[in-house]
Amino acid sequence: MPRKRATNGSGLQPRQRKDGRWEARFKTGIDPGTGKPVYKTVYGNTSDECARKLRAAVAAVDDHTYLEPSRMTLKEWLEIWLNEYCTGVKDTTRGVYKTAIRRHIVPALGAIRLCELRPHNCQMFINDLYRGLKGLSTKTVRNAHGVLHKALQVAVKIGYIAGNPASSVELPRVEQKEIHPLEGEQISAFLDAIKGNPNEPLFFTALFTGARLSELLGLQWRYVNFRRGTITICQQLLWKRSTGEERTLGDTKNSKARVIKPPQAVMDTLAEVKRQQAQWQLLAGPAWNNSLGLVFTDEAGNALPHTTVEHRFKQVVKKIGLPDRRFHDLRHPYVKPTTKKYLFFLVPIIQLS
Repeated sequence: MPRKRATNGSGLQPRQRKDGRWEARFKTGIDPGTGKPVYKTVYGNTSDECARKLRAAVAAVDDHTYLEPSRMTLKEWLEIWLNEYCTGVKDTTRGVYKTAIRRHIVPALGAIRLCELRPHNCQMFINDLYRGLKGLSTKTVRNAHGVLHKALQVAVKIGYIAGNPASSVELPRVEQKEIHPLEGEQISAFLDAIKGNPNEPLFFTALFTGARLSELLGLQWRYVNFRRGTITICQQLLWKRSTGEERTLGDTKNSKARVIKPPQAVMDTLAEVKRQQAQWQLLAGPAWNNSLGLVFTDEAGNALPHTTVEHRFKQVVKKIGLPDRRFHDLRHPYVKPTTKKYLFFLVPIIQLS
C-alpha cells in the first residue's frame, strides 16, 4: 500500500523500519543541478514522535528556517573556519586562535559533531580548563572560550547550526591585576639603576612616554620628529608565527595612532641613540640588519627580543627592591596625573658611550 502524503503535501507519513524505529521523508527544495526534489529524513522511536519531528521540519522548510544537520565534527569545522574565515586577522591573533584550538578545544571537544554540540558540553569544557588538572589562568580560559564562540558564531551565520552553544557559558571572573606604578623616590632609584644598562634608553623612553614595550620595539625613526619634539606611536613589533622567528610590524593594540610630546630629555636621548646607531652601522658594515629603520636595536641592527628586554627590566626592579613590578607598570607614572608632576624634576640627560 503506497504511503500517504502529509497533509501539507511536503512530506510522507511516518513508516516503521525493520529495526523498530519510525522514519518520515520530507522535501527541502529542488536540486539546482538536476531540477529534482531533494528529500531529507527524520526519525523517531514512536510514530507520534516521528510525526512531531516531521511537522516541525516541514514548518521550518515552509518558513525558510530549516537547517540541515551537519555531519562534520567540531574539529573539521574549526579547520575550515581558521583557513577560510580568519584570513583578515593579524598573524599574532591567528596564532592565538591556532594555539587555543590545538591545545585546548580539539582535545576536549573536537570529536563531537558540530550539530550535536550542546551548551553543557561547552560549560564542562570551560570548567575543566579552569578547575581541572590543567588549572589554567582566567585569561587563558576566557581566550579559549572566545575562540570557540567566534568559530561557532560563524557556523550560525552561514546556517550550519541554529544557535551558538557557547553563548550561555558561565566564565570565570576576570582577575584584575594590581597596578604598581613607580612613584617619587622609586622613579629616582629606577633611573639610577638603569644607568649603563644596554636598554637604558628604551627604559627611559618608556617611563616618560607611556608607550608599551611592543610599541617601542616597533618604533621607526620616521616617526620621531626632532624638529617638533614629537613621537608618533602607530604600530608595534610582532612575532610572525607563520614564518617562525621572523618579526614584523603591525597595528597597535587598539589600532589607533597617537602623537606624544615627551620631555625634551627624551628627544635628546633618542638623538644620542641615533648617533650611536650610526656608529654601530659603520662598524657592522654589510652585516648591518636594520632594514626596518627601527629606533631600538642591538649592535648589528637586529630588532630586540621582547623576552630579553623584559628579563633585563626584571633584573633592574629586583635590584631596587621592587621585584613585583612589570614592564608595563612603567606606563602608569606617565599616565597618572598625581605622579606625572615628579617626572620633570627627575629627568636626566642620558649620555651614551
